[in-house]
Amino acid sequence: MTTQTQVQESQKAPGRGMTAVAAAVLWALAGTAGAATAPKVVSGPTPYRVSSDCAVCHGMRGASTDYDVIPRLAGQHKAYLVMQLQQYRDGHRADQNGNIYMAPVAQSLTNAQIDALASYFSAQRPRMQASGVHHAGAAAGKAIFTNGIASEQIPACMACHAANAQGMGTFPDLAGQRYRYIVQQLTYFHNGTRQNALMGQIAKNITVPQMKEVAAYLSSL
Repeated sequence: MTTQTQVQESQKAPGRGMTAVAAAVLWALAGTAGAATAPKVVSGPTPYRVSSDCAVCHGMRGASTDYDVIPRLAGQHKAYLVMQLQQYRDGHRADQNGNIYMAPVAQSLTNAQIDALASYFSAQRPRMQASGVHHAGAAAGKAIFTNGIASEQIPACMACHAANAQGMGTFPDLAGQRYRYIVQQLTYFHNGTRQNALMGQIAKNITVPQMKEVAAYLSSL
């Protein structure tokens, strides 16, 4: 069975083929059907750093405020949140907003604090939900997400993020995520501002209109 370490390594190792990675992830997803939608229970005290730092942009429960380039965190996978906070802290995620806003906050976090924050936000309900705002191109975006565009060497997003876009482990839940945040991050992956071996290969051929179509679909879920 695919392990968490193998999934993380697949995101980091540029020499591995995307087809093999996608097959491994799909096999793992098949063995955990329904896990992404299992009910989550909020438990334990709210970590101090939520109110002192995180809530300013993300809100107390990770639903985020009115800034539409700030991601929703409620119900996101704990493993993904841990990985991203560690990357911000250690300087391995250097996209523009990350450098300005997240890096200064994450620099002082211990591993225990990162674990507590990730546990807290991953347990919040309800999970990410569609905003009700509909953007043009959702149907085309669904086709790209589900099937990719073979002629343009754009693989299907669902190979890693699952058919319901809720991902698993270090592959983030994208269903109901904010439209502008998705477009922004796809742009970062496309131009190399946000470094990720797997996503860099996937996004390098995608156009801006196609980014918007995929974002329109995902934000509508």
